[in-house]
Amino acid sequence: MEDARKTYIRVLESLLALHHDLIAVLEREADAMVRHDVGEIEKAVLEEEALVEGIRASEQKRQKVLARMGRNLNTDLTRATLRDIAEISGGEYKGIMLRLRSELQKVAEELAKKNKLKMLLCEQSLAHVRMMLRFLTGNVETGLYTSGGVIEEKSQQVILDQKV
Repeated sequence: MEDARKTYIRVLESLLALHHDLIAVLEREADAMVRHDVGEIEKAVLEEEALVEGIRASEQKRQKVLARMGRNLNTDLTRATLRDIAEISGGEYKGIMLRLRSELQKVAEELAKKNKLKMLLCEQSLAHVRMMLRFLTGNVETGLYTSGGVIEEKSQQVILDQKV
């Protein structure tokens, strides 16, 4: 059981490091969006995808270690929270796991903020593109996809046509 708890802690530390790296990439991506640096945005997106894959792999490993811990204790830990697992682990492991839990919560909050910022920047970029299209088309709305995925008809002849 002790081996599984140590492995579990190492996996949590790995997840925490990956999430910190993801925050750094999201910050660089946001800066690149503000600068309209498409090359840097593309580079950040590739790094983001690699980090998400790493997080997915670490999460799978965490679940396997958790299942092994559950078998050792003859209990199902698949729905247990990190606080529950810390309580079950006890001793020095409890303190380490609770510290990691606190750090992971802070990282989750930071990621939520970064994702909200990214969403706002994307919306601002889209608004700019729409404004430029209206300018190029003679201030007439171009055909756009509706929420149902259907292209709306263009109301007038346009100078520039776009296809998706």
